[in-house]
Amino acid sequence: MKIVPYDIFKSPEQQKTATIQKAAVNEFQGILQQATDKALKPLKGCMTSPPVQNVPAIHFDHIPNINKAQNVERVEQFLNVLENYHLKLGDPDSTLKEFHPLVADMESETARILPLLDSISEGDELKNILNRAVITATVEVIKFNRGDYL
Repeated sequence: MKIVPYDIFKSPEQQKTATIQKAAVNEFQGILQQATDKALKPLKGCMTSPPVQNVPAIHFDHIPNINKAQNVERVEQFLNVLENYHLKLGDPDSTLKEFHPLVADMESETARILPLLDSISEGDELKNILNRAVITATVEVIKFNRGDYL
């Protein structure tokens, strides 16, 4: 019998419990292995489909009925609203009452431009520009509504 210093302090019952736990772990490993082997075998009478490979990327056009000229008009209108807001911010004589219609226009134009932004493909540089403009407009609306310009 090999004497291990840590086993000396254990009672014989604790040593038996450790061997029983090891046996239980081994038994569980056996049951688990049987279950996984059974799950991996194909059922008789059932066909298994081959793994899916080379699925082409599908791009949906979110705005199919609007032509490019209308899209360009919408983008120009959105940028004009942002420019008007910028000019109004630079005017020291302007009041908050004069800002409110511009802020409302920015909110509505942002809502109108979002579907167009979603329909533009990822590689297009216009998407990056529009995304930045939408973020700028959203932040400015939040600042105005929060009262940062009081």
